[in-house]
Amino acid sequence: MTETTTTPSAPVETAARDPRRALVVAALVAGVLLLEVVVGFLESWAFSSQNVLFTTGVLLPRLLVGILPQTLGVFLVLWAWPARPGERIRMVLARALVAAFAGCLASVLAGIVYQVVSYGVAFSDLGALPYAPFGGFVTSVVALAPVVMLAALLQWAIGRGARV
Repeated sequence: MTETTTTPSAPVETAARDPRRALVVAALVAGVLLLEVVVGFLESWAFSSQNVLFTTGVLLPRLLVGILPQTLGVFLVLWAWPARPGERIRMVLARALVAAFAGCLASVLAGIVYQVVSYGVAFSDLGALPYAPFGGFVTSVVALAPVVMLAALLQWAIGRGARV
């Protein structure tokens, strides 16, 4: 959906903020991240005996600190800065990279809150946490970016009228 606004110089076409398009990309990203966790569980269940604490020790923290914040960050960026079907592919990929960065940043912030809550540390003692919030941040962005880029490209190609 696009809106055309006219100015004294020339009409300008701007992308309308449609939350459904951003929600589809975020849902695809969440599905891939959740599949990664399920495959990890099946792998640990098949090859080790330490699968009893999977739900409380791995699934819930990964869901609350990893998947949900990353998906929310991707959704918010792609909703606030939607891709238009007439744009170049570089711009779509740049938006997807920014969305992956925002998703990982949201995950870091959720991780800080999770660590403070789980350790019961006052905010004045935040430096005493055994947690490096930005450790592995670049790796997280590099790991998340291809998934977001593929989902954004798929959404962009469908918006242009390509058949999948």
